[in-house]
Amino acid sequence: MSPVYFSSHRKLFQLSRSVFMAAAVLGTTQVAIAGPTVDQLSDCLVKATTAADKTTVLQWTFTALAAHPDLKGFSSVTPEQKNQLDQKLAQVLQRVIVEQCSTQTKAVIQAEGIQAVGEAFQQLGQSAGEDIVKDPAVRQQLQGTLRYIDLNKLVTTFLTPDIWNKLGVVRGM
Repeated sequence: MSPVYFSSHRKLFQLSRSVFMAAAVLGTTQVAIAGPTVDQLSDCLVKATTAADKTTVLQWTFTALAAHPDLKGFSSVTPEQKNQLDQKLAQVLQRVIVEQCSTQTKAVIQAEGIQAVGEAFQQLGQSAGEDIVKDPAVRQQLQGTLRYIDLNKLVTTFLTPDIWNKLGVVRGM
């Protein structure tokens, strides 16, 4: 094999690795300003992913977060399950980036650089997160926390007379 063959394949591998790492890592962070090409890619990603794809994204994210030392005790994910989720997520990412949203991905890379591909995944992550919160069991768990919050303390701390007045209830006069 020629050195050119290996060089071009190494560059392709590095680009692929950069795209997937950017998607995985940067897709979970907050980005202040996204350009129009990132917005277009975000829209494409959301439209291109199925409910099963979003489930894969959520499962992979959970598994990745569960690797943190403070969270390990709350998860019983096996190495085999982690490996399967890595493979499933790679398939989803490759399909949506390369096959379904390739035009938008190219535009983002050309306009804003490879790291901006990860920024486009924020909307997909947000969409998947919104879906999980709609689940009745998740909602019940979130609401379960409320019973331990001192609502009187919240009201007296944050609902000042000025705020009460803005709400139409005259207080503190």
